[in-house]
Amino acid sequence: MKAALASINRYGVLGVVLLVLGGCAGLPTAGTRLDAQSLHNAVVSDHVEYVKAAVEARVASVNERVPAPVYMEGTPLITIAARAASTRVIAYLIAAGADVNARTPAGETALMLATYFSLDDSGATSAAHEKAMQLLIEAGSTLENEPHNYTPLAYAAYQGRDQMIQYLLKRGARVNPDGPSTYTYVNTPLMMAAMQGHVSSALLLLRAGADPRVRVVNGHTAAELAAKYQGPQMVSLLKCAESTGSGEIFRRRCENPR
Repeated sequence: MKAALASINRYGVLGVVLLVLGGCAGLPTAGTRLDAQSLHNAVVSDHVEYVKAAVEARVASVNERVPAPVYMEGTPLITIAARAASTRVIAYLIAAGADVNARTPAGETALMLATYFSLDDSGATSAAHEKAMQLLIEAGSTLENEPHNYTPLAYAAYQGRDQMIQYLLKRGARVNPDGPSTYTYVNTPLMMAAMQGHVSSALLLLRAGADPRVRVVNGHTAAELAAKYQGPQMVSLLKCAESTGSGEIFRRRCENPR
């Protein structure tokens, strides 16, 4: 988990400073050279006219990789847009044929970034990020991830974003590891919610059939993570789920005990 989450950092003030210093003055025209910093700044500020001009002038492609904070070696434009919730740019890139499943150097998709980041330091989800998520899913973004890696649902669960969780579940996101195994190499969405103490998120996942008995290889179950990081309320909920199973049985016996 540390390797994946270590790549996560906010643009915050740095993004604003870059925008001021780099600027987006003057739209790109045919024959001009790529100004990677200005293109990055345009994406972050949702300046779709600049991005469109750069693509139409063949200064950049819709799948251009440009340096960004944390990803100095370059990351696809659509991942920068998703992280910043630049919905106008996302919509344009999708319409222009960008790869919606392009990945950052850390292996994150645009959809993963849309479900994790917020517009300020509060961590709260925003209408813009929810719209970004929906645009990406409607355009065919994968709801899953490569084997042994995190998913958009896991990122949303880690942040306790219940509306996003509900939308992802409705669109078919899996709550459990692929296959019948009771072991996983990365934390499941339920584990992510448990370790952060997001009870309402855990309830949504358990109602959807999340298996509380799954264990990380050489690691913990969701209940054990809750005990380590959060405390009795979450542990009690997950222990009940372990004894009954998830889904409707869990709802009857653990949510409304008699």
